Amino acid sequence: MFRIGIPITVVLALIYFVSSLIKPSVNRNDIRTAIVQRGSIEGSISASGTIVPIFEQVTSSPVETRLLSVRKRPGETVNKGESILELDPSELRLAMERTEKQLKLEENRKEQLRLDIERSLNNLDGQLHIKELRLKYLKSKTAQGEKMMDIGAISSDQLNQLKLEEEIATIEKSDLENSIRTTKLSLQNQLDGVTAEIRGLLKEKVDIQRQLQLLSCEADREGVVTWIKDEIGTSIHRGEVVLRIADLRSYRVDAALSDIHSSRMRPGMDAIVRINDSLLAGRLETIYPNVENGTVRIGVSLKDASHASLRPNLRVDISLITNRLDSVLTLKKGSYMTGGNHQEVYVVKGSTATRVSVTTGLIGLETVEIIGGLSEGDEVIISDMSSYSGTSKITIH
Repeated sequence: MFRIGIPITVVLALIYFVSSLIKPSVNRNDIRTAIVQRGSIEGSISASGTIVPIFEQVTSSPVETRLLSVRKRPGETVNKGESILELDPSELRLAMERTEKQLKLEENRKEQLRLDIERSLNNLDGQLHIKELRLKYLKSKTAQGEKMMDIGAISSDQLNQLKLEEEIATIEKSDLENSIRTTKLSLQNQLDGVTAEIRGLLKEKVDIQRQLQLLSCEADREGVVTWIKDEIGTSIHRGEVVLRIADLRSYRVDAALSDIHSSRMRPGMDAIVRINDSLLAGRLETIYPNVENGTVRIGVSLKDASHASLRPNLRVDISLITNRLDSVLTLKKGSYMTGGNHQEVYVVKGSTATRVSVTTGLIGLETVEIIGGLSEGDEVIISDMSSYSGTSKITIH
């Protein structure tokens, strides 16, 4: 009997050992779990963005020119009004001289034209006054002739002659008045033309002065030089960027996301910006109208625009808050989520994890709403368990 007992014990041990190898199991240290809790959750739209300075001065050359000198280097701070580099102003100065010379000629022309107009109108006014006096005189003679004809002192032919002279004088006066009106209009048009020419030259002068100011490349405010063209003597084309200055004390976020979310976005909605382990509150400020390759660009302002974690060109994740639910079951997001509203998860009880079908709802920044399949207090594996697909129970050791 003793000889038979030893093989039976060995067989039972082997059976137990083999069965333990076949049954799926996982080490607790290799998984992450979370507890189903009741609380609030905020729905969101996800986007990726870049930290950029709120203010960035981008200076470009207004004309074809050359780089004469560089006074600052990238990384150096600048004060408001400080000249950073100098571009050759010789062409613009020549243009200014030509404009000022032409402006002076036009101003002289306008003054001469004004004097000519005044002289011409005075002459015409004098002629009109003579016509009016002559007409007045002829009207008086006609009236006198009518009285004399009543007493037979003159003939009807003589009276008709007086009336004809009065009519001719009336026509001459009317023609002169029309001529004066036409002359005034013509001279005024000439004066308006010269005035418009002067106005255009003044505008041109102001524009040249503005371009000369731009050539000095002064800082609009305090900041840091982030980029500068430093090849002294090289040709600079019109519109070519030569300088970038940023205020690195405050930042915003430029982001992009699919245009399918356009209808759900509105300026003023809350936003959360994730920078490593920090969450910064923000607000959607701008939705740019242009859509490129199915992507819409947005601008997000930050409540703490000077947070220590902010750096230029830092990539960040953004969540635009669309709505909020209170007193609902929530579970921390994890690798168990495979898309859609139906998930397969493992609920841990003791040393056993049992697969359960779960229905999810609103997806928040860090948690997901649980609509069905789980209860408050359940411990759920949130790690990736795809390698155990089809397994209903898993032993945890």
